[in-house]
Amino acid sequence: MIKVNVKIIVWMICIFFILLSLIGCTKNKESSGETKIFEIANTEEVVGKKDEGVVTLRKHYMILNPPKDLIELKELVEKYSKDHPVEGEMKVIEGKNRIFYMSFYRESDDLPRDWQPDESYMNTDRIEHHKANLIASIIWSDAEPQKEYNVYGESKEGKIKRMHFIDDQLVE
Repeated sequence: MIKVNVKIIVWMICIFFILLSLIGCTKNKESSGETKIFEIANTEEVVGKKDEGVVTLRKHYMILNPPKDLIELKELVEKYSKDHPVEGEMKVIEGKNRIFYMSFYRESDDLPRDWQPDESYMNTDRIEHHKANLIASIIWSDAEPQKEYNVYGESKEGKIKRMHFIDDQLVE
């Protein structure tokens, strides 16, 4: 009788662990390898003084599962920029030139997808502290509407490689 109960308990525990492992193996969209881009909350910056002729808008985004190929990465951020224009988010101020920066970061242990800036007394963690996770940027202005793209990746030797584009032209 006790042997039967022990066998039933062992079988139930095995089934329980198998079910848990199956549930753990199912992946949601973000961990399945699908590329996703979203704005990092609480990181937008608008900078400009009254006596300056320039107002700057900086927006920061995270790319989950970014492509390794730098050309593909450039095309991805270019498409995102076209599909999500930021020019309308900052009104035109007469006599001032607007400059736009879009920065794209990869997810890491230091910069998880739910990361938020921290300005607490003993700990300061701002987006600019995560330049090692920067993988792409776009810069343009009202005066120079040509967009400059920078994309970053790692070479096979482990060194950082950069490709710089002005619109679709690769600049050496």
